[in-house]
Amino acid sequence: MTKTPKDIAAMSAKIKAFEQKKALKEAEISESSRDKGAVTGFQLSIELVAGVLVGAAMGYFLDSVFNTRPVLLAFLTVLGGAAGVLNIYKSSKEELKD
Repeated sequence: MTKTPKDIAAMSAKIKAFEQKKALKEAEISESSRDKGAVTGFQLSIELVAGVLVGAAMGYFLDSVFNTRPVLLAFLTVLGGAAGVLNIYKSSKEELKD
């Protein structure tokens, strides 16, 4: 069985079509990976900021209740920051599993 120029041309056209589809798929995958990274980074930064803000708000409220100005505010702000870092660590650990 010998290949004719028509068979070779048809096979070449199929290969080019396949390569184009492959390039489009790779572009979609890389774009979705970039978007996923941006979303993950935004989520982690929000978790840190939320921890600090919640700790500061609780400290401010408890300082006004117990009349112990800056003590509980400072302590709970630091504690909220530590909780935010712990949340980031847990989330990053889960992302690495995926």
